[in-house]
Amino acid sequence: MGGPAERNGGGAPPAGASPSGGPRAGGPVTRGPGPVVAALAHGLARYRFVLAGTAAVLLVLSLLPGSRHDDAAAGRSGGGTSGFTVIDPTPGRNATPRRSRPSPGVEITPETTVAPIPGGPRTGQAARPPATTAGTGRAAAAAAAATLLPSPACDPATGRLAVPARSAPPCVASVAANGGATAPGVTAETITVAVYLGRADVASSALATAAGNRDTNDEIAATYRSYADYFEHHYQTWGRRVRLVFVTPSGADDDSDRARADAVRVATEIGAFAAWGGPSRTAAYADELAARRVLCICAVPEPDSWYEARAPYVISPEPTESQRIALQSEYVGRRLAGRQAHNASDVMLAAQDRTFGLVYDDSPGGFGLRGAETLERELRRRGVELLASVGFRGTAIAPAAGSEEARKVVGRLRQAGVTSVLYVGDALFPVFMTQEATRQGYGPEWVLLGAGGPGGGLTGADSTFSGRTYDQTQWAHAFGLSFGGARLAPGQDEAWRVHAWHTGQPPPARASHALIYRAPWIFFTGMHLGGPIVTSASIRDGLFRLGAASPGMVTTPSVSFGRHGLWPGDDYGGGDDVTELWWDATTAGPDEAGASGVGMYRYVAGGRRYLPGQQPAADTDAFDRAGTVTVYDEPPPSDEPPSYPHRD
Repeated sequence: MGGPAERNGGGAPPAGASPSGGPRAGGPVTRGPGPVVAALAHGLARYRFVLAGTAAVLLVLSLLPGSRHDDAAAGRSGGGTSGFTVIDPTPGRNATPRRSRPSPGVEITPETTVAPIPGGPRTGQAARPPATTAGTGRAAAAAAAATLLPSPACDPATGRLAVPARSAPPCVASVAANGGATAPGVTAETITVAVYLGRADVASSALATAAGNRDTNDEIAATYRSYADYFEHHYQTWGRRVRLVFVTPSGADDDSDRARADAVRVATEIGAFAAWGGPSRTAAYADELAARRVLCICAVPEPDSWYEARAPYVISPEPTESQRIALQSEYVGRRLAGRQAHNASDVMLAAQDRTFGLVYDDSPGGFGLRGAETLERELRRRGVELLASVGFRGTAIAPAAGSEEARKVVGRLRQAGVTSVLYVGDALFPVFMTQEATRQGYGPEWVLLGAGGPGGGLTGADSTFSGRTYDQTQWAHAFGLSFGGARLAPGQDEAWRVHAWHTGQPPPARASHALIYRAPWIFFTGMHLGGPIVTSASIRDGLFRLGAASPGMVTTPSVSFGRHGLWPGDDYGGGDDVTELWWDATTAGPDEAGASGVGMYRYVAGGRRYLPGQQPAADTDAFDRAGTVTVYDEPPPSDEPPSYPHRD
């Protein structure tokens, strides 16, 4: 395959983008905006945004050897001796060099032989599961079975599952028994999982609709079912099928009381073993589930200590607050501080050394304020003092308040003499903030530190759709970090690719499919590597066996869980790295849904990503076009997925 193509011109998506391209015309809208929001949405209607998250992830080749005692019953951080074998993908010293994919005509079968970890049973041999107090009779009956549980197809050249994804985990050996009812919500045949169908506020719904996200709850549910079917066919589920129960929240996204009530219903009425997703503006849902020993794969913007105190019951598809702030403060301290603010539009500010002000979302829930205080402490530790730290409120609930909030924020920044504004808020507030800055004659550097609000960068200010809605005289001086990967053309991401490979069809939820993919990927990967005795601890331990993230990919964040030298303590957050981008206000091209327009983000060094500790001690490379990319028409060589024929 040739090198990546950068897409700078306007026009339609690439060949094959339909039906694998943008949202469907005429799709139903799930919620109607209020009058104020409707006016805003109408103004933005020429853009259509695909809510494409950072779902596809890069796993590593190294595995943690051994395992620990299963402490799930006691709710403590620990491992599980599940009596199964992870196939070692590392070749021997004299091994034949691996192929990136099987040669034509080679059939990958469950019986394909690969080298086991020393001391473990070979592929095809039964690994004896440990004794369990849950479902003893069922486990004894299963142990007497004469046949092995079926193993997924394994690529002998790589030692990984034969699926067209860079995130494919290592192969595992078959077992003769799965232990039966190993945890509440788990039987020998099924696992009950509650899927949270989010309830967005009016402003968020209007913005998403204007951006082209018209996925209905039925389409979202169908997409979850499709991904579950994909993983059940191609990952080791130890003879079990997942039973999905969809949960409609009873309260607003920041209503902690209703969130706790919903969690109680999930644990008691539904009897779920695990939950996928939850409210983004309160930790109450995940906290209550953890207290009831229900695994929650949900993004909660809390520090590492919060996750460790609830281990092994909460695992995040996004970085934890501690990880996010560590990467943000490193960027400011190493790349920006102590240097001239030469990217400011105001020539007086541009001639000064950088001085910083922080703008953050201070909406109800308290996440924004706590995160801002922690970020300020981390910046101070790096020798960076903020001249101002200003929170804004109201845009998520009443967008009409945006202009009033913007006057307060911009006035504070301007009076303090801030040359460089650090922004960690949502995608809507910069609409008001940049307009107000122009009205007040204020022209600083606008520094994105990744979306600081719930949902990460999925609908954040680092999307092309959002960037085009801001005052362009201001946003032409915007640059900073993104936690998401460099953009791929529609239909090229892993979540779309595996769905089309498995079903022959695009995902029903075309806008939000990548966001949906994250929780099933984490759950099934952890179960695949965690062994047949399925508990919250075993799934956590399976994820911990993945090893540290490898550098090199640019279109997807790298992910690791556990202890691999990247983060102190156990890592329960997905996403370990960041990339740098800047707003090119003159370049024409498609937004995330394929709508042509002017203004696009450019990814520095082709989207190169930085793990913690890797930021160079040099000024930002923003506004230098050399080596940048706006959109990859196809995955670059560093990210190219393997290719396999589909198997039923």
